Amino acid sequence: MLNDGRFRARPASGFTLVELLVVVTIIGLLIGLLIPGLGAAQNYALNLHCQNNLSQIAKAVINYTADYKGSIPPTKYTTSNLYWCNLLVRGNYLSAEDTSKLGANDPSSAKSVLRCPLASDLFVTETDSVPLPATESGEDKAQGTARLGSPTLKADCSYYWNGYIANGGSVDEKARRFPSVAISPTATPADKALLVHDISEIRQRTATVLAADGILFDADSKSNRGRIAARHRGDAGDRTATNIVYYDGHVEQISRDPGEDKQYSTDPIMSATDLDMAGAPLFMLPKR
Repeated sequence: MLNDGRFRARPASGFTLVELLVVVTIIGLLIGLLIPGLGAAQNYALNLHCQNNLSQIAKAVINYTADYKGSIPPTKYTTSNLYWCNLLVRGNYLSAEDTSKLGANDPSSAKSVLRCPLASDLFVTETDSVPLPATESGEDKAQGTARLGSPTLKADCSYYWNGYIANGGSVDEKARRFPSVAISPTATPADKALLVHDISEIRQRTATVLAADGILFDADSKSNRGRIAARHRGDAGDRTATNIVYYDGHVEQISRDPGEDKQYSTDPIMSATDLDMAGAPLFMLPKR
């Protein structure tokens, strides 16, 4: 039958190759714009999670001092192998998983208030050497987690505690300068009076570190332990940011030079006289 004009050929359906390429290009551009935003949002969420953990730790310490007539939790009970975090968990000031039944290399839940969300599962012991600088490498031990506590209660902790282990809990000049030190439950009342510090003794609470990103304790040790970790990413995407909570309860994130390592004894922020019974402000403090 001849085409008399009443029947017309239907136009071809679908995209042309040019149109398809245009659509793919636009989608690619949108994804390229979206990915950096998602990364920034994730970094923000992880940072907020960490800061909330530190805030809860500070609140737990304040509640502990209220129940113990102002006494700050000790860094460690030397005879029972209980650390500050174990004491806060046992006293129901913090909630954290008991890791005593876990395998030696099995990490606890990352949701624990004692775990920074960016801490690695590399376990660090009290005797481990912690190299400097504690920044970029994921294998750096200061980015890891310490399993602390007695056989009946262990906790995985990735936060640094501003304390001093002294020499087996002995009373010395350094012990007076730190807000928390190791003590022995069997110590004499006179020694306990010198070692167990009252929160009212900290004269500069807004500048005295309570806890921070990092591991273990012993703020006086430069060779090992007591390392601060720059786990969080700065504007350039590298790990140069550290979260810190102070004794007044406020949390800050500070950027730090990986090579900057100061101790309380040489830190020009406070004189030796101001340090006494003020709580070590720690070598990490930014200049104010």
